[in-house]
Amino acid sequence: MDISYREVMPLDLPVLVSMERTLFSDAPWSMGQFKEEFAGIPKTRYFLVALDSDKQIVGYAGVMVVASGVDADVLTVAVLPEARRRGIARHFMDSLEKWSSMRVAPSMMLEVGVNNSSAIALYESIGYLIINTRKNYYGPGLDAHVMKKELS
Repeated sequence: MDISYREVMPLDLPVLVSMERTLFSDAPWSMGQFKEEFAGIPKTRYFLVALDSDKQIVGYAGVMVVASGVDADVLTVAVLPEARRRGIARHFMDSLEKWSSMRVAPSMMLEVGVNNSSAIALYESIGYLIINTRKNYYGPGLDAHVMKKELS
């Protein structure tokens, strides 16, 4: 499966909302939340999608840098189960880090479910460290690790 990448477009919104409900059933973003984040593109937000050989979206990711010199916050990284283990999330993280570096973010922060061992392993392999745990971040009993990577 050939994977290509492009920046997100407003037309992608219904697909992303549908994928979000499937991938993050505990706490999915609503259409309104996506629109709110998209409103920050390109000034403070950067989103991209991964497309399979049929040009269907199989993943998406986004980051926020509110101002020069402020830490970047990874908003979301999502890949459909059938498209995993193909380097998509790694490519997303690389792209988000490059964009954030251009915005002079000193480091990247993200939250990841404490039980999401494959994502945690990926983040650790590219230099992220667990710095904190947030109780009930994704809902009752659904904790998240806060991870950080220095960019400079």
